[in-house]
Amino acid sequence: MKILIFLSALFLCLQAQAYYIFGEAVHIGNGKAKAFADIDKYGRVQKVGMAMTEGTMQGLPEHDHAEYVLRLPSVLNIPPYNHFVINWEPHGHEPDRVYTLPHFDFHFYFITNELRQTITCMNEDRANCLTPIAANKTPPFYVPTPEGVPLMGWHWVDPRSPEFNGQIFTATYVYGFYKGEMTFVEPMVTREFLLAKTHVDKEVPLPVEFPHPGYYPQAYEVSFDSVRNLHMITLKNFLRAE
Repeated sequence: MKILIFLSALFLCLQAQAYYIFGEAVHIGNGKAKAFADIDKYGRVQKVGMAMTEGTMQGLPEHDHAEYVLRLPSVLNIPPYNHFVINWEPHGHEPDRVYTLPHFDFHFYFITNELRQTITCMNEDRANCLTPIAANKTPPFYVPTPEGVPLMGWHWVDPRSPEFNGQIFTATYVYGFYKGEMTFVEPMVTREFLLAKTHVDKEVPLPVEFPHPGYYPQAYEVSFDSVRNLHMITLKNFLRAE
């Protein structure tokens, strides 16, 4: 009976042209989060993202920031993605009066977790973090922040974003670099925005040259799946770099 139910569900997924594959759950606050991929019936990647149950919005650390590592299922190989990290920032972070609201940083890393753990952006490693980036490797309009961040790298932001133009920060998109190469992409979303279950779907610019072959998003989406009761942070509309 269980086999028949599984086959029936699989058939329905294939009929729907795509299906989600979720990674192992990680506890965050009073809920759980998982990495996921949306694969069509031909095995092509449609979306990659992180999903959070409603409970993750409650029971979070009130004063200290926290880091949660997510991984896609081992059966999936979706370059350039290696691992994902959700950073909870209860008091936000610099720059002051821009990102100093409680929010989540959703990092999609291309490098290994082991390499990421060695990033300090201080002393000798500061030069690695602030290695100049070739113009063809940076997305249009984006500019660098003053310094690198330990365990992350050098963040580049879009000065056209609402939060840099007199509006309150809700959701934005950041690029990250280390040793002169792109190492992550990062939607940042406030807790208040997620609690409101507001939907955002935005295109993002891409550089001319990419560090590795793989799937690079031309858009990101923040949504709430009312069927699964999940907050979804999604990369999509991929450009396939060879």
